Amino acid sequence: MTITSTSIFIPNPACPVREIGEGLVIMAPAGDMTHSLEDIGAFVWSHLDGQHDLEALADAVTAAYDVDRATAESDLKAFLADLLASGLVQAVD
Repeated sequence: MTITSTSIFIPNPACPVREIGEGLVIMAPAGDMTHSLEDIGAFVWSHLDGQHDLEALADAVTAAYDVDRATAESDLKAFLADLLASGLVQAVD
């Protein structure tokens, strides 16, 4: 899947999520691996509600953190691609 500025994602409902301190631990769908998200990763995860596309996620990240727009978009694409490949998120049509 090509991730574009209009791509929208939601958490995979088959993946249990647990808050640990200020971060998150997410169990992979197969139940054989956990993934930890801290700080910005947990922030982005909280915005994966089926309404925020990549552009809106980049807006939220640049407003909350000291990062330029191009870096935010590039990092978000890589992060979302990793989450998608791990089965932790699903693309919304």
